[in-house]
Amino acid sequence: MTFHLRLGVLALSALAVACGRETKVDVEQVPVGSEVAVTRQDGGVVQGTLTERDPVTVKVDSGRAVRSVPREQIADVQVVTPEVPVVLPPIARFHERTLPAGTALSVRLDTSVHSATSNVEDPIEGTLMDAIVVDGVTLLPAGSRLRGEVTSVESAGKVKGRASLGIRFRTITVTGHEAPYAIVLTLNRVAPATKGEDAAKIGIPAAGGAIIGGILGGKKGAIIGGAIGGGAGTAVVLSTAGKEVELPAGTILTLTLDQSVDIRVPLEKR
Repeated sequence: MTFHLRLGVLALSALAVACGRETKVDVEQVPVGSEVAVTRQDGGVVQGTLTERDPVTVKVDSGRAVRSVPREQIADVQVVTPEVPVVLPPIARFHERTLPAGTALSVRLDTSVHSATSNVEDPIEGTLMDAIVVDGVTLLPAGSRLRGEVTSVESAGKVKGRASLGIRFRTITVTGHEAPYAIVLTLNRVAPATKGEDAAKIGIPAAGGAIIGGILGGKKGAIIGGAIGGGAGTAVVLSTAGKEVELPAGTILTLTLDQSVDIRVPLEKR
């Protein structure tokens, strides 16, 4: 930040302090490149670098995503500097954070699914095992509930011994939050042609999908590693006792978000 730009930012900050934060800073007077905290009318706070503004929106780079805030939704703008602590207006209720695509979630499957007995659209549920923390802030606490459905099923008898099973989690609910967040966590499994297939041979197509992290064999608590990409990954069984595909309740899945998720983190009570 140049000397003159810094003086301008400090002057705006001092003005806000002098006014007791009762009058918001005019966003037109804030230089692009300044650190700002923009409060929406709904209480959401977007904090980061002001990167752009036009007659309709202002854009703020939070470090993990660039958010566009419509001007008509802006309730307050504060300039953020080390010298002047941010005092958010009473309307502020939560910070808007982004959980980036590619984030791995450890999920315990709470619903058993089986290629011989499950049907497409059968509901499934899961529980987040470990809290998801980004930049020191907990975005998804452990115990958050996931819901989805079976997306594809082929039993061994219908596909000449190659059973397959696909599931997708679509929402995650955080305790205390009024509505679930939309997510995309997908896993597809295909049984091997024979039990004699070796791991290296089976692993060839896994570069574009997912890799089993442990041998299942129908045992509860088996660990699966799933690197999901493009909305549909494929987890290939390294070893299995039969030709059907089974994910018992209690199976721990490591799944990867296919797209980013915006999370509302409540502000501490003031």
